[in-house]
Amino acid sequence: RSNRFSNDDLVKKVEEFGGEAWLAPIAEWINYLNYMGKKKSTQKKRLSNLLKLVITDHIQKKEEHRIEEIFSKYLRYGREPQIRHVIHEASPYIHESFEGEAILSVGKSIDFIQKGASGIINAMPFTCMPGTISSAVMKLLQNQYGVPILNVAYDGQGLTNISTRLEAFMHQVKEHSRKPQES
Repeated sequence: RSNRFSNDDLVKKVEEFGGEAWLAPIAEWINYLNYMGKKKSTQKKRLSNLLKLVITDHIQKKEEHRIEEIFSKYLRYGREPQIRHVIHEASPYIHESFEGEAILSVGKSIDFIQKGASGIINAMPFTCMPGTISSAVMKLLQNQYGVPILNVAYDGQGLTNISTRLEAFMHQVKEHSRKPQES
């Protein structure tokens, strides 16, 4: 979903329509794997594996924060939320025991909405089960938060023409961004 070849250069198209694209960072998946690994190691009482994951997670987060600090003046919202926060945000829609990309897509979408995103594009591979699940939940988010949401599946053919749908979506986003924001 983040690869411009795979998503038919979606970010560029959003920008051509006057939008600003925010992407979930790749580190989100790495942090999620560490989180789930620590959780499972704790449940199964695999202390040596847990210790290894705690140390690995600590080093990775330390590096992530160091890099975020370098770019902090360019980052509108500073640090990324902790994975447990992303999972918590998604938990009314997807139970934590249902592991994988769907819970991250939903939780991060809510995080983006809370940070002021005027619209969400849920880009996913064609026939992707987590993408299909998150698409169903996105309809609920659109109703609950009143934010335009566009679900787009890509099949890798490079011929996907979503211009009309994207143009209509960007119009909705612009209209939504003009509304006074409720606290």
